[in-house]
Amino acid sequence: MGLAMFKFFEIGLPGSVRSKKNSKTATIVGGKKKPRKAIIIPSKAYQEWEEEVRQTIKSAVMADPKLPTEKPIGVRVTAYIKGVMPDLSGVLESVGDCLEGLVYKNDSQIRSWDGSRVYRDKHNPRTIVEVFELED
Repeated sequence: MGLAMFKFFEIGLPGSVRSKKNSKTATIVGGKKKPRKAIIIPSKAYQEWEEEVRQTIKSAVMADPKLPTEKPIGVRVTAYIKGVMPDLSGVLESVGDCLEGLVYKNDSQIRSWDGSRVYRDKHNPRTIVEVFELED
C-alpha cells in the first residue's frame, strides 16, 4: 500500500538554484595553536544564494505555527535554470539544506523526492518547492 501525500507548503524561489556540490572552494584553517589544514567550503556565490533563499523561506513560514514539522515528508523540486545545468542531486541537496530547520526539523524526515526535475529557462529562472506530509 502506498503513502498518502498532503501538500502543506509551497514556495517559489527566484533565480537559478546554486548547486552546493559544484560550488566549493578550498581554504586553509588553523594557525598558531592548531595545525593548519585545507578544508572545502561552499563558494561565496553559494553562500550568498543560500542566505537569500533562507530569508525568503523564513518570511514565508513565520506565520505558520506548524512549521518546522517533525513528521515524515516528501519534497518535489522543479528548478528552471538560466545557466549551466547542474545535476539533480546537487540541486536537491542545496534546496534541502535551505529548507532544513525552517520547514522541517531535519533532512532525515525526507522519505521522497518524487517528481523533482531540472529544466532550462533562460528568461525566467526560478525554483518551485512543494513539501508534502506523508501518512501511511
